[in-house]
Amino acid sequence: MKDQSLPIHPYGWNELAQLYSPALSSSAQNKQLLRWIQNHPQLRDELAREGWVKGTRRLTSMQVRIIVAYLGEP
Repeated sequence: MKDQSLPIHPYGWNELAQLYSPALSSSAQNKQLLRWIQNHPQLRDELAREGWVKGTRRLTSMQVRIIVAYLGEP
């Protein structure tokens, strides 16, 4: 169990993907995070309302908060 939670601040897509799938290659990490988002309509819709589109390279603090709310902490 972790002692501290994920700090909520803007993250690069690659940075957040790496936190969620550290054992995968960089390319696979990015694809996995995108797949999780695309396969979860509520998560995808909520992110879209906050300005996220496929290909976004920087995630806002709010977008990170939404992802963590749906996927849990990495």
